[in-house]
Amino acid sequence: MTVKLNRQFYSDPTFHILLFIPVFIWLFVYKYNPSISQFEKKYLISVILIIPIIEEVIFRGLLQTWIAKRYNQAVGQLSLANLITSSIFALLHLFTQTLSMALYTFIPSLIFGYAKDRYKRLMPSIILHSSYNGGYFLIGT
Repeated sequence: MTVKLNRQFYSDPTFHILLFIPVFIWLFVYKYNPSISQFEKKYLISVILIIPIIEEVIFRGLLQTWIAKRYNQAVGQLSLANLITSSIFALLHLFTQTLSMALYTFIPSLIFGYAKDRYKRLMPSIILHSSYNGGYFLIGT
């Protein structure tokens, strides 16, 4: 199901599109709420650096890879492993977020999983996850 690329993910236009999809929303929100307190700055480091790395290693690096080895099927452009992993990812967010917020994690998770499948590396998923979390943080402030 994966696409073989002759170039690195950072030079692929698809990666740029995935990375910048939410940027315009974040800039608009940030324009009207630019102040971030010192406490929030500490939290920002966790949200955009630590949490994405841990979650991507667990969900895309371990779980999605493990499922893909057992079920090498696709639904359109998405692997079955990505769909299952993203469903689990969203469901586990119910422990820390409301139902609607947990469900909102499903689409970004599909994007992170798609990047893992497409590029066969975790770094694109980590970068996307960090970027999306950063925007979520700005919207939440």
